[in-house]
Amino acid sequence: MTLRVGLGYDVHRVQAGRPLLLGGVRFESEWGLAGHSDADVLLHAIGDALLGAAGLGDLGEHFPPGDARWKDASSLDLLARIAALLSARGARAWSTWTPCSWPKHPAWRRTAPPCAPTSRARWASAPTR
Repeated sequence: MTLRVGLGYDVHRVQAGRPLLLGGVRFESEWGLAGHSDADVLLHAIGDALLGAAGLGDLGEHFPPGDARWKDASSLDLLARIAALLSARGARAWSTWTPCSWPKHPAWRRTAPPCAPTSRARWASAPTR
């Protein structure tokens, strides 16, 4: 068995009127993150790490922001597509560690949203293709 490690990192600007999704969990908020897809930075970072570890490039290569097919796309769906790419190469994800860094922005509360338990449940139930 060959072990490969990937590192994913993603940043999006805060934007009023957009939904806020983190780890597949939607939070009630007057603002969200700007982006072509649903702008879920946590799932984007995981997707980039998985693609990188498999030597398959990055999220932007597979789901270009200029491509209308990915406009407002669910990052859970993108992750399922990435899982299918890994499976086709005989690879699989063993584990992910996804620390989050919260910006100093007035819209953010003092603590991070408690999304970890719900996110894990969403990821576990995400379809694999």
